[in-house]
Amino acid sequence: MWLTDGRRSLLVEGERLARVEEGGRGRRFEAITPGLQDAHAHPLYWGMALRGLDLSGLKDPEEVALKAAERAKALPRGAWLEGQGFLFPKPPPPGLLDRAAPENPVFFRSRDYHSAWINRLAAERAGLTAETAPPEGGAFLRGEDGVPYVLLERAQELVVPHLPPPSPEDLERGLRDFARRGYTAVHAMGYEPPEALDWALGLELPVRLWWALPRGTWRGRTPGWQGDLHLAGVKFFADGALGSRTAWMHTPYPDGSTGMPLDSLEAILEEGEAALRAGFTLAVHAIGTRAVEGVLEVFHRLAPLAREKGLRLRMEHVQHVRDEALPLFSGLPLALSLQPLHLLEDQHLVRTFGLPAREAFRFRSLLATGLPLALGSDAPVAPPQYALNQEAATRHPLTPEESLSPEEVLLGHTLGAAQAAGWADYGRLQAGMRADLTLWEGGRPVGRVYRGNLELF
Repeated sequence: MWLTDGRRSLLVEGERLARVEEGGRGRRFEAITPGLQDAHAHPLYWGMALRGLDLSGLKDPEEVALKAAERAKALPRGAWLEGQGFLFPKPPPPGLLDRAAPENPVFFRSRDYHSAWINRLAAERAGLTAETAPPEGGAFLRGEDGVPYVLLERAQELVVPHLPPPSPEDLERGLRDFARRGYTAVHAMGYEPPEALDWALGLELPVRLWWALPRGTWRGRTPGWQGDLHLAGVKFFADGALGSRTAWMHTPYPDGSTGMPLDSLEAILEEGEAALRAGFTLAVHAIGTRAVEGVLEVFHRLAPLAREKGLRLRMEHVQHVRDEALPLFSGLPLALSLQPLHLLEDQHLVRTFGLPAREAFRFRSLLATGLPLALGSDAPVAPPQYALNQEAATRHPLTPEESLSPEEVLLGHTLGAAQAAGWADYGRLQAGMRADLTLWEGGRPVGRVYRGNLELF
């Protein structure tokens, strides 16, 4: 199969590029690129979000409560009402969801998935009372009677087991949505329950998967390729997220807090060393400045072992970085996994919280470290829309000098993502490389080549 953009032509034979030559030959598209990869996503939860109540962009608790009341009217009494996507500048008032949906337990996740808003019925289902203590790595906001109604970080885990469980169908729905958007690979970032890996291995995958398991769940598993799934990493959380005010910062939030560490740096070092020795790489979530610098310290200690094993470490998000931390990146066996589209919303939080704007989303400065940049969406935190990453990264609204070029954004979704995954034969249009391709018209994906098949949307 020959494909061309009018300037060069590609011969696809099976799953490889057999030839690349100048000139126009074969079916023509405006542009042909290596297959887009989403370098940080949660496909199971994206599939669940596609069937839940979409609260994206809502910043007023009253608006969310109205949507809850409307949806509750269509639900049987006692059925769970789930949704996600809100982001409030301050905590919602207690009791609002109780009045909106008095006969249905409600569990709404914030846009960043680092907090949840529940009603009294949901608290009762989960056995939460005024005497319930939050778990380690979690916290509550309580109503006047002491019953939790906002769950921060790992406090959500007290309610999640009582929700309708996720399913293989949710995972498949999420993966197929990525494929329809022109992606050929997704890096699944270790938030999914361990059984989701077995579901993925039982599917005919519509994209290639780089898979990280949550910390504590990788022992007994063997890293490596299994069909189109590469079991490769172990995921850690050094801190929370900006919108939930749990990103671990040097500069305090308006209430005087500085966020919260989740997995301790000592735990990341200890378990991370064991995972590296077993052949897994590490993918560590770090958003706040203190988290980023702490993880850098851990990575410097683990770097000799990672090099010995031929593995590239990963830092996920890297959202707030102080000047003094930048020299610490260079020379590490490390890829930086960023989600520029979060800047479109988080710019308002940076201003509202009074955080240093020049420390936020330092795309150009991080590129200058010489390390690969891998770009993704963090779906379901944001929709996996390539155009949003391009908009945010090329027109940085806080610090324009930190912007990237459109070509650099594309590299972050192709070659940079492949380097982060450790995939040497992806991300380039050269003979012998994988023929995972994305096809473009009008500046947007209109098709792809995957497993040797041409698919048009």
